[in-house]
Amino acid sequence: MLVTNPIAAMLRTRLLSCRNVALALVVCSFGVAARAQQQSVSGSRYDVTNYRIEVQLNPDEHMLRAGADITFVPLDPTRSVIFELNGSLHVDSVEKDGKALTGFVQDAVGAGALGPNVRIDLGQVVPAAQPVTIRIRWSGALTSPEGGPLANKRLAYVGSEGSYLMYASRWFPFHDYAADRATADISVIVPTGMQVGGVSDEPVTPQVDKNGTTRFRFVNKQPVLIGNFIAGQYVAKSLRFGKYELQFFVKPGSEGRITNYGELMGRALEFYNNEYGPPAFGSRFIIAQTDDDTMEAYSGPGILFLASRFFDSPRPASEDRLQREVAYQWWGQTVGLKSFDDSWISQGLAEWSAFALRESVLSGAQLDAAQREEQERALTFEQTSSIVRAPSALDDQSAAYQSIVFYKGAMVFRMLRETLGKDQFNKLMRKFLEQYRNKSASIDEFERLTSQIAGRNMRYFFAQWVEGTGVPEFSVDYQIIRTRAGKFRTRGTVRQNFDNLRLPVELTLHSEGDSQTKILYLEGRSEDFDFESNGQPINAEVDPNDKILRMSDDLKISIVARRGIELFKEGQYAEAQQQLESALKLDRNNAWVYYNLGLVYFEQKNWQLALDNFQAALDGISSKAEWIETWAHIKRGNAYDAKGDRNKAVYEYNKALQSGSNYDNAQAVAKKFINIPFDPKAPAEQAQNAPGEF
Repeated sequence: MLVTNPIAAMLRTRLLSCRNVALALVVCSFGVAARAQQQSVSGSRYDVTNYRIEVQLNPDEHMLRAGADITFVPLDPTRSVIFELNGSLHVDSVEKDGKALTGFVQDAVGAGALGPNVRIDLGQVVPAAQPVTIRIRWSGALTSPEGGPLANKRLAYVGSEGSYLMYASRWFPFHDYAADRATADISVIVPTGMQVGGVSDEPVTPQVDKNGTTRFRFVNKQPVLIGNFIAGQYVAKSLRFGKYELQFFVKPGSEGRITNYGELMGRALEFYNNEYGPPAFGSRFIIAQTDDDTMEAYSGPGILFLASRFFDSPRPASEDRLQREVAYQWWGQTVGLKSFDDSWISQGLAEWSAFALRESVLSGAQLDAAQREEQERALTFEQTSSIVRAPSALDDQSAAYQSIVFYKGAMVFRMLRETLGKDQFNKLMRKFLEQYRNKSASIDEFERLTSQIAGRNMRYFFAQWVEGTGVPEFSVDYQIIRTRAGKFRTRGTVRQNFDNLRLPVELTLHSEGDSQTKILYLEGRSEDFDFESNGQPINAEVDPNDKILRMSDDLKISIVARRGIELFKEGQYAEAQQQLESALKLDRNNAWVYYNLGLVYFEQKNWQLALDNFQAALDGISSKAEWIETWAHIKRGNAYDAKGDRNKAVYEYNKALQSGSNYDNAQAVAKKFINIPFDPKAPAEQAQNAPGEF
């Protein structure tokens, strides 16, 4: 739920912004790191085994001062080593065996493949496989993105409002970005009265010094990607959820979301643990509040940094988002990536894991809506790129990238589960985590393991869904025969337009009084079926639970509308309006599209057009889920309140109550607005953009 500098140059050529949430930066850096390794910088082949670091933060001056004993093992005989280091920090001295090494050169800009770095002449050639320890001291101010891997987001900051140090910022000298794990003993020294949060295998006991500072010691006995800390005047609160302790570090006044977020993320931790096995970080998970000048979310081993907007915005973060961020502790931290091109097995698996969690707790209309939404998001930009090519072809911040890697990626895992069966799929997930725990994996390795677990060659599946584009379209032909026993016999054929499609497909026969579902295994362009029912057959429906990446007439409409919804979320209202109006040209009676077009006008404070479109949603006869009626009345009430017509507003809120749906807490929202008028200057409440029932 990672990068080098001159990430600038390297990412421009790959069109990667690496501004994604949480582990996205972590995943990005795998790709950049892999390419940096391929350039084989002279003197850089070595393995760091241990860090002993002492770092002091002076928030009032934004200063960091640190020293480290770094132990490494050369893989080849060498006289020099190169460490990456944030360009805002200055190397003050280097020693080996108690003697100063003056032959070091610091590149604070990063003209080479590694980005900002320091090259150290060891004074003599050291042999391969012989441990070497050097002592480095460095210092500098950390106030802006300058010197870090991203041009517009800082990943390390020292200040009185709260300090944070992320591994990806390169605040300490390291080697082989996102790959070289090490043990560590790190002491963080801050002014007394401040809290410091970080991951440690031993209890952290603050030690107050006489000079007005406090020392916090963190020990990592197992090799990990170290160096993620939060420090400042934080409120520290721990919650227990099952076997997990969740420790929050939030700024005073931001405590309101701790309980809800703790329960939400605690349930996610328990679910993933039960499904896949334990994560690498153990049982203590840290959630740290940063600010809005850094990544929205960033994951390290056992720690999740969340921007202030997660805690201070009027609306809490979506459950889906936080569930996915937690999943990165398994797919990206416990199992790493060999390159950014393998992002599917981190970002796709994290989204799949979050969807599987929702699937396990939802039912009825909410489950139908979640399944349909996942399918639509997967198809919105499906033709743009294959999953395996998206990391190199698309900006990873774009809606197209996220649709393909996150949502299509999750749907492909879902189809893999349907193809293998739940038992084999669950075995695959647990085996994958076990086999690649604390290692890096590629899509090719995941495919080989899949074939091994399945007991057959799964190349066809990966070629079709991971490496290819395009989805099938199904049609059904059937005849109904009345039997002598008074029952109905429905015989027919399911057809599709793809060559070599091998996939289990659900087919449901809806009859008067009941429905039946069978699973057909398609190995070609068609497959026959035969149902017997007591009631008169009404229709036969392919893939009633939206488990397959496929196309249909109603999905074509939804996909166009979904593009509009994504543009709306990005604040591109004119483009969103254009997409939604294009969807209406395909279906003039689509209630769901009218509802979302109403939201676009509402956001622009065009109250009358919002009223008109919400009314059109109420009058629509297709794609009209029960929740649309309730929320369209609520939004009409909000629009009337905004226009100052309180009587009509209350009438609409009462109509919402009468409709009965409580989707997204609609009943409580309607009651609230009956008592307190909607304030057009306050953030609006609205249903999630789910398609509803079709």
